[in-house]
Amino acid sequence: MMSYYENIDNLNKVDEIVNLKLTAAIEEAGIHTMQITHRVKSVDSIEGKLARKPEKYASAMSLTDLIGFRIICYFTEQIDMISAIIEKLFDVDRDNCIDKSKTLSPNAFGYLSVHYICMLKPSDDYPEELCKYKFEFQIRTVLQHTWAEIEHDLGYKNEFGVPLHVRREFSRMASLLEVADQGFGRIKSQLEAYSAIVIDKLQRGDVQDVAIDTLTLREFMKYNSEYLSLINDISNLTGGKITQANADPFIKQLEFLGITELGGLDSAIKEYYDLTLDIARSSLQGMEIDEYSCFVGLYYLTRAMLVAGSYSEKDIMDFFALSSSKKASIMHNTNRIINSRKKYL
Repeated sequence: MMSYYENIDNLNKVDEIVNLKLTAAIEEAGIHTMQITHRVKSVDSIEGKLARKPEKYASAMSLTDLIGFRIICYFTEQIDMISAIIEKLFDVDRDNCIDKSKTLSPNAFGYLSVHYICMLKPSDDYPEELCKYKFEFQIRTVLQHTWAEIEHDLGYKNEFGVPLHVRREFSRMASLLEVADQGFGRIKSQLEAYSAIVIDKLQRGDVQDVAIDTLTLREFMKYNSEYLSLINDISNLTGGKITQANADPFIKQLEFLGITELGGLDSAIKEYYDLTLDIARSSLQGMEIDEYSCFVGLYYLTRAMLVAGSYSEKDIMDFFALSSSKKASIMHNTNRIINSRKKYL
C-alpha cells in the first residue's frame, strides 16, 4: 500500500478538482439531481477489492475507482444529459466504461447504471502528474439506486448462490422499478408539454378556460403581464426583490372566492388592482422588506376581494380557516378585513 500513501495527496487534489468542475457544469446545465457524492477509496476498501480480484488488479494504483463519484438523478433522460457533460469535461477511458442497461439480455431485469472511467484533460492546463489518475462516475436514477441498495442489503449475490424462485422474485421487482422509471419519465414529458401549452396561451393572452392548478398558477405568476406589474408595484413600496415560491395554498383560497380559471384571475387583478395596491401600501408602511415571495400579489389581491365583496363575517372566517387552524389568527385577520371596509369603501 506504499504507493497509495505516496499518492494520497494528489488523489485528494484530483477529487476536489473533479467535484468542483462536475457540480458547476451540472448546475449550469440546470439539471436537478438528488445527490452527488464522492470519495477517495479507503485502505480497507482497497485491500478488500484486491483480495477479491487478484487476477485483475496487481496493486492499489491499478484500480480505476480510487476516486469515485456517484450521481443520483431523478429521470433516465438526465443520465444521458450528465453523460454528455462528463464526456465533454474529461478524457474518457472507453475500454473500461460500462452501460449496465446494454449488458443485460432483453428478457432480464436488474441493476442499471452507467459507469465512466475518466482522467483530467492535460489540455485544460492541469499539472501533468494529476492527469494520470483515473476516477469513476456512477450515474443512476433514484429508483436504480434503490434497487442497488436493496440488492446489496439483502446480500443477493452471496457465496451460496440464489434459489431459482428468489431470482425470479428479484427479476419481477426489478422489472417493476424499470417500468416505474420509464413511467415517471413519461409523466415529466407530459407535464413539460402541458407547461409549454400554458405558457403559449399566457403569452397570447388566451387564458379564459385554463383551469387553475399548481402548474398553471406557477406559470401565470411568471408570465402574466398584469400580475407582474402588480407584484413589481408592491415590491417597489419597500424596494424589495421578488423570489420564486410555491403558491399552492392560494388555489383553495381563489376557489373560495369563485376563481377557478386563469381568465377569472386575470380579470380580478384588473378589477381590484388599485385597491390591492392600496391595502399593500397601508400594510407595508414603515416596514423594511428586502425580499418578497412571488405570491405577494395573490396575498393582497385575495384580501382586496374580501374587503370589496359582500362576504359575511362567517364567510371571512371560513376563508382564513383554509390556511390556519389557530382561532386567534383567524379572528385577527377577519377583524382586519372588516375594519378595512370602513377605510376603503
